[in-house]
Amino acid sequence: MKNFKEMLDRDLDSTFYNTNEFAQVKLIKYDGIVKEIPIIFDLEETKDRQQLASGDHAEGIYRQYIVIRVRLSDIEKEPRQNARFWIDNDLFKIVNVRNEYNELIIELERFDE
Repeated sequence: MKNFKEMLDRDLDSTFYNTNEFAQVKLIKYDGIVKEIPIIFDLEETKDRQQLASGDHAEGIYRQYIVIRVRLSDIEKEPRQNARFWIDNDLFKIVNVRNEYNELIIELERFDE
């Protein structure tokens, strides 16, 4: 019988990071790393984060939050807070990073007009 971590890794690969299920392949750029990797856009956490920050911007400027999930093995190293992070051609600032069983939950923000 496989241990829990092996089962979790298998489920992440076969289900959650399967691009026919939840993940989307996106070009990321971070700290010299430029590569296409599967990303999960966590809509529930994004919605929760946006509700916490509503009204925290100047008139005509809108703060956009997104929460993504990536495998640590895909991104090679854990990103650091306040660093720049590109998804395709969109530039974000890293607000927070959590590592849960080698899956990174990355909170990103940017300002739009």
